[in-house]
Amino acid sequence: MSHSRQADDCFIGRHLLTPDAAAEMVVEGLEAIQGLQRVSLDEAAGRILAEAVVAPRSLPPFDHSAVDGYALALRPSAEQAESFRVVGRVPAGRPMPGEVAPGDAVRIFTGAALPAGCDAVVMQEHADFADGFVVPRRDYRAGDNIRLAGEDVAAGMTILPEGVLLDARHLALLAASGISSVVVRRRLRIAVISTGTELRAPGEDLSEGAIYDSNRIMLLALLRHPAVDLIDGGIVADEGAAIVAAIERAARSADLVVTSGGVSVGEEDLVRSSVEAAGGALRSLKIGMKPGKPLAFGHLGKAAILGLPGNPLAAMIGFLVVAKPLVARLVGLRPAGLRIRSARAGFDRNVTPGRMEFAPASIVSHAAPDRLIVDTLGRGGSARLMPLSMADGFCVISADVQAVRRGDAIGFVPIGDLDLFR
Repeated sequence: MSHSRQADDCFIGRHLLTPDAAAEMVVEGLEAIQGLQRVSLDEAAGRILAEAVVAPRSLPPFDHSAVDGYALALRPSAEQAESFRVVGRVPAGRPMPGEVAPGDAVRIFTGAALPAGCDAVVMQEHADFADGFVVPRRDYRAGDNIRLAGEDVAAGMTILPEGVLLDARHLALLAASGISSVVVRRRLRIAVISTGTELRAPGEDLSEGAIYDSNRIMLLALLRHPAVDLIDGGIVADEGAAIVAAIERAARSADLVVTSGGVSVGEEDLVRSSVEAAGGALRSLKIGMKPGKPLAFGHLGKAAILGLPGNPLAAMIGFLVVAKPLVARLVGLRPAGLRIRSARAGFDRNVTPGRMEFAPASIVSHAAPDRLIVDTLGRGGSARLMPLSMADGFCVISADVQAVRRGDAIGFVPIGDLDLFR
């Protein structure tokens, strides 16, 4: 993510970290989790490959036909024969024994092994068959419509390197190679805790002044992935002893503890002091972004601790900017960083400079690849959920901007970029 010189000056002058700098600070020096596991292919999607895979055999394993048609045994003469006598039939999975003599042909089907002596395959659409002879209607040459053994994969080559996030493409390659299981990194254990005396779980009765907890459900959904084991740490009241106990308990079983709420500087913001009371350290990250300025990162024992804000949009932006690269580093992937696309504003808006602003937005026009026009949803506010639920993504306004007018260049992050490893 790049910034203008003026935008960088805004961050420096206010002693704030750029979003990129905050992400780099969090992942710096972090090691990927240790521990391996062998899993079958049907359990491997979404896991991180821990060992490079070498091809045990060539792909294709034998020369075979790429089409339904006729395999031709060409004559030594360079002249093209007008017809070939059909002497056999070769479906896939049933190779033909012996060798086909020059001037003869066999009926062959897609994927069938090419009989010895055959040099080319003519498609059935390009040939006529009558009285036991096939007559090609197009010119042909040796090698036509034949897939050669090893042209895709040579035996002994590395087909997948360590550190690949396995998906359907990789599983297809492994299966075709006859590999039934792979060694992957163990799952990353992440505990999620919401703090706040006012919070209640959905379904509970609300007392006066109470609200339902949305952040924990949201963060658990954002972090849910085959490479992750989630631990629901529940809701903890704003009481020092309770928060200390909850974070200690989570840190004993998790590699990463994610909290929401209680990371600002108010008297009821107790997460930092609770981590310190438990014997850990938590550093405040003052990030030049709106919302999501107050975040915190540290450690307790072997567990990393990430403190996100309590407001939903702020927590989501904190996840996008900091939590995603943090999780990627812990599972052994290279953090991708925040990718901001170019867009144009479909709105007028006055903003307070000094922080990069994120706002839920919808795409109103996409007439050309380089002409994406977006509009903000609602009147903003980091606690508002309806605009967030309707958004196609987030418009991004640079820290040095005081006003946005229709047609101005702005940034845009699609909602799909919230995917954990996208």
